Amino acid sequence: MKTKSQIKIGGAPASAASAIIDRSDEPPVLVVMDMMLEFKASRCPEIQVAVAAEIFGAMSRGEAIVFVEYKGGNSTTYKDLLAIVQGYNLCCVVEKENDGGAEEVFEACMDNGYWPDNFRIVGVNADGCIFATVEGLTTKLRNCHIDVVRKACHTDSGWKNWPQKFAGIANVRVV
Repeated sequence: MKTKSQIKIGGAPASAASAIIDRSDEPPVLVVMDMMLEFKASRCPEIQVAVAAEIFGAMSRGEAIVFVEYKGGNSTTYKDLLAIVQGYNLCCVVEKENDGGAEEVFEACMDNGYWPDNFRIVGVNADGCIFATVEGLTTKLRNCHIDVVRKACHTDSGWKNWPQKFAGIANVRVV
């Protein structure tokens, strides 16, 4: 991933004052939300397989991965999912204290040198924690692009039309 100092415009380093750069082509950061035993939706075998596939895909493309967990929860991210990234240098685990994890994801990106302009989000609960995180990221990073991966997201509520909740949020797609 490129850092601000690596991007140049007309031979000079770019600055916020000199230009607005479209970074929609930057590789996304994969955000894995609340894949913990305490969340019923995370126990679905199809979701576990789909999330694992997203992790393998991100690793094969050299993309950063941020696992988000509920602080003080009764469990941690499934060991099988964490085992996939064993030895992979572009990943970290962060804890959040409420439904939205946008601040924690942003700080993880800044602390680890991941470019926080594009995100691919998987996990649970799509109409709760994932939605709150997406909303927070789009508020904090107004030009970010977010893909919510339908086949790798689930919800405890049983609401099958949860993708509609994301309709109308700028730069967010359910894919």
